[in-house]
Amino acid sequence: MSVITIAREFGSGGKEVATLVADRVGYGCVDKELIVEIAHAAGVSEETVEQFDEVSESPIRRFLKELFTPSNIYSLSPEYPPLVWPYIPGAEISADKTDPMRGTILDRKEYLTLLRETILRLWQRDNIVIVGRGSQCILAGKPHTLHVRLVAPIEHRCVRVMDRMGLSRDEALRAMREKDKQRALYLLHNYHTEWQNPLLYHSVINTGLLSTQQTADLIVQAMQMVE
Repeated sequence: MSVITIAREFGSGGKEVATLVADRVGYGCVDKELIVEIAHAAGVSEETVEQFDEVSESPIRRFLKELFTPSNIYSLSPEYPPLVWPYIPGAEISADKTDPMRGTILDRKEYLTLLRETILRLWQRDNIVIVGRGSQCILAGKPHTLHVRLVAPIEHRCVRVMDRMGLSRDEALRAMREKDKQRALYLLHNYHTEWQNPLLYHSVINTGLLSTQQTADLIVQAMQMVE
């Protein structure tokens, strides 16, 4: 019974590793995309939330869906409006009243508070792998929690990004630099800590030296030590 957080350099295979670890130990796996998808749906209307297919729905998706229904947003904090959409730096709210995004953007403080409460709820739920979103900071010091950071040499990551995204080498390098910069600034700005600080993690793993399977093996073994 534990929680695993995975931070990763762009192109180091973090999502693949997280999914494999979750499958190995029967945990749910949550990343930014899943949180955004369900939060957006919950912010639109309860009817939209209910459109998720109950048959194919995973337990973790159901947990998040229940957490993000409009009535439950207020249980996280009474200050939240019923519409929920993660803060987007530099985003502008349209003046067009027909714009479905109008009025759905929380300010950064509200979004960070909501995200923190969501990750804490996930930690309480247990048996979960959380990818990114500063979870290594939000859950720092929590018992039964393993924090892992995945890194890899630039060339190794570049090849992976080129293959995965169909980019040229120069395009892949630019994407890597931008994504890594965004992730570093996210932690520095919001949690006042350096993303690459090894003291944030139980383990830093070089996926350039290990296969996805081997990396998952190491994490599963380490997980058993914090249970």
